[in-house]
Amino acid sequence: MEAKEFMKQVEKLDVRIANKLIEQKQWRDIALGITANMDGERVQASGAKDKMASAVEKLVDMEAEIDSLVDMLIETKKEVIEAIERLDSAIEYNVLHMRYIQFKDLQDIADHYGKEYGWATTTHGRALKHLQAILDEK
Repeated sequence: MEAKEFMKQVEKLDVRIANKLIEQKQWRDIALGITANMDGERVQASGAKDKMASAVEKLVDMEAEIDSLVDMLIETKKEVIEAIERLDSAIEYNVLHMRYIQFKDLQDIADHYGKEYGWATTTHGRALKHLQAILDEK
C-alpha cells in the first residue's frame, strides 16, 4: 500500500463515522416522530407500529455499525501512529501526525512552524517517502 493511501485511512474512517452518526440521528428522529393518531378518529394503528419498529431496528443496526467503525478507527490510528513513530525525524513525524491524525492542512502546518507553504509540502513529501520505505520493510 502506498504511504499516502495508508495515512488517509484514518480520515476516511473518521468521515464514515461522522456520516453514520448523521444517519443515526435521522433514524432516531424517525423512530421518535412516529406516533399513533390520538384525535378520536378510528384509524388503523398497525402501520405506525410497523414503521416505528422498522425505524428502531434500523437505529439499532446503525449503532452496531458505528461501534464497529469506531473499533476500526482506533485500530487503524494505532497502526498509523506506530508507523510514523518509526520515522527518524521528529519534524517529519509531527508533520504527518498533524496532517493525517489531527486533520490539519499543509498551510496550518507551515504556520505552526513559522514556515512557508512550500516548506510544508516539501517536508510532507519527504516524510511520505521515508514512511514508504518503512512500510516496504514490513
